Amino acid sequence: MSTDRSSIFGSTTITPTSSVCPSPTTSTKIARTQQHRLNAAQEQRMYQDSCQRLLGHINSVMGICEDLQLSNKDRFPIRYPASMMQQQQQSREQSTTPFARQLEQHRLLTSDIAKELSILNLDLKMGHASTDLTALETQSIANLLDDRLQQCLRHLDNLRMRVADTSSKVLVTGDLNAGKSTFVNALLKREILPADQQPCTSMFCEVLDAMLNDGVEAIHAIPDASKYNRLDPGTYHEVEMRHMFKVVADEGDKYKMLKVYTSDARTTQESLLHNGVVDIALIDSPGLNTDSIKTTAVFARQEEIDVVVFVVSAENHFTLSGKEFLWNAANEKTHIFIVVNRFDSIRDKERCKRLILEQIRQLSPSTYADADDLVHFVSAGDVDLEAESSKLDAPEFARLEQRLRAFVLENRTKSKLSPAKNYLVNLLGDVNALAEANKTIAQEEHEQAKRELEKDLPAYQSLLKVRDRLLHQVERVAEVTVLGIQKQTRDVLSTAVEGIASTADSIEYPGVFLIWQYAQDIADSLSQSLLKQVRSAENEARQGTTQCIDRIHDMGTEHLGNYPRAASVDKMCMKHRDRRVQIAIEATDFFDFSIDDKMSGAALSLGAIAMVGGRLMGVKDALSSFWSLSSAVGHRNMRQIAIPVVGIASVGMLVYVVSDMRYAVKRKLIRKFKDAVREQAYVEGQSSRIGREARKVLRVEGWEIQNRLVRAIENKEKKRGQMEEKATLSEETIIYFNGVLDKSVFLLDKVHTIQVEQHKAIAA
Repeated sequence: MSTDRSSIFGSTTITPTSSVCPSPTTSTKIARTQQHRLNAAQEQRMYQDSCQRLLGHINSVMGICEDLQLSNKDRFPIRYPASMMQQQQQSREQSTTPFARQLEQHRLLTSDIAKELSILNLDLKMGHASTDLTALETQSIANLLDDRLQQCLRHLDNLRMRVADTSSKVLVTGDLNAGKSTFVNALLKREILPADQQPCTSMFCEVLDAMLNDGVEAIHAIPDASKYNRLDPGTYHEVEMRHMFKVVADEGDKYKMLKVYTSDARTTQESLLHNGVVDIALIDSPGLNTDSIKTTAVFARQEEIDVVVFVVSAENHFTLSGKEFLWNAANEKTHIFIVVNRFDSIRDKERCKRLILEQIRQLSPSTYADADDLVHFVSAGDVDLEAESSKLDAPEFARLEQRLRAFVLENRTKSKLSPAKNYLVNLLGDVNALAEANKTIAQEEHEQAKRELEKDLPAYQSLLKVRDRLLHQVERVAEVTVLGIQKQTRDVLSTAVEGIASTADSIEYPGVFLIWQYAQDIADSLSQSLLKQVRSAENEARQGTTQCIDRIHDMGTEHLGNYPRAASVDKMCMKHRDRRVQIAIEATDFFDFSIDDKMSGAALSLGAIAMVGGRLMGVKDALSSFWSLSSAVGHRNMRQIAIPVVGIASVGMLVYVVSDMRYAVKRKLIRKFKDAVREQAYVEGQSSRIGREARKVLRVEGWEIQNRLVRAIENKEKKRGQMEEKATLSEETIIYFNGVLDKSVFLLDKVHTIQVEQHKAIAA
């Protein structure tokens, strides 16, 4: 079967060949075809075995990442170790070569840092200034890691689909105007994609074998790649070949992708698309530095790609966008097929090779180590695309085709499965590093929490003992003070009541006609005198209470440190209440007929007469004389004599009573006042009242100490509770990350056993 190469949709004619016996050339081709099929079958068996194992490991790694993400949100926020942050800073400072310094200005992840963390490195950004991770809080770092884990899950899902997909996708990318479309046409030996000195490709163009479209060559312009269905014309627009340049160059915003189904008349040993082993899709991408949106799309698309063919211009070398792309792709793809195009235009070819290989060494060490198979210096524009041309390709390009075919087909485990394995190895390595670091941090926190709890325990127990002892001491000191104040007040008032008579002596007697006023003055004076003593007792109580407050405060500051006094005696005993003892003046208060206290009233008058008579003649003589006189005079005459005598005695008594009234009222009121004090229990009442006032003030200071002790204990218990919670959480964290570490290490060993490096199959 042959195809007219002048048109992609040219008519296909079948030319029968008739031969009696196969020629030597035909026999050689048959042998080579059989050998190719044997190699393909062996490759397929090895590939299927590695593929199935890798799919299982991808699912397991996704489970670890999902568990990490869930735990990071709800239970154990993942910490980004400070040592890694410091290592990043040191790595930046150690970038000494001019190329490394230039790269560091735009690429924020160096190779040294990548050895520590590659996939989960939080400092990986493009086109932005670096963020100082040490300035971020733990929760902020956990949120960043959560986003990164989500990206990893999406990438793992793409990996799973890529590994499960029987076809292989080859992304041809590179810097703007590097000759990507020209290179794709040279691989296909057909003028399929538009190529020009000006940038043409503004969308992804995916070239596939026409056999995937029932053998029909066609171009499908797809507005929404996610809804594309080859069997549903409503999901794409079919474009004629003559309109393809316009669609690619001018309608990039209208269509997101072009799928080009094309036939290849070459044998399966020669063709890349029609290879007899696996379906291949060649994807031509927009230039990396076309604009930021398309560049980001290319970065994202590489996650869906099995093989990256990076086309770089020999004239311009690697641009910053290209370097960023290769660094990002290196997280997964250790080996990248690099085509240095337009090499014939370079005069000093050895210098160009040396410079580009040095850049490759820093960008992708594995690619550099296998540069003989993966790095090719060619000029794709020199490949003859004329139909049925007999011109041979340049040896460099022929060798490139053979190596690319071997890389994509004969060694599919390396080209398709190796990136997935490498990504799993890098991701599991990052998980190991984070798990080990978080486990170490948790162990340190656990030990620190235990040490702090143990160190704090004596202080906590001492505080509990201080609380009981100090409160008891404060209560005892306050009670002793109150009892002392009460006793002192009682003694002072009792003494004042007993000596209250001296107060009445100081009242001037105004005469018998103002005797009532005199009595009122005495009553008021007695009341005011006792009230004055009460005021004095209150002042003494304030002083005693102040001293006790100072003592209690000193006891508190000894254990609690300095704090302001809470109690004050300024308002102690300041309630305005009438605390005087008042007695009412009565008429009987002016006459004292009591016989006690040197006799009073009439008894004192009779006593005075008797004493006077006794002095004149003696009592016995007076009575004898009175009896003799009564006998001599006769009873009748005696009655007449007695009346004047009685009258004279009565007058004398009246005179005495009037003259003794000032003394009688004083004595009577003093007794009456004392009786009132006793009946009202005035002394006990005032001493109790002053004691209560003192106790109330002292209780305020005691409550302050109690409240401060309670708060101190609560704060101590809260702190201990936090430390206990920290110890418990850190212990759970140790167990959790130890489990993550065991799983990831076990799984990493399993992933390492997958064989993706093998002996090269015999080239067709």
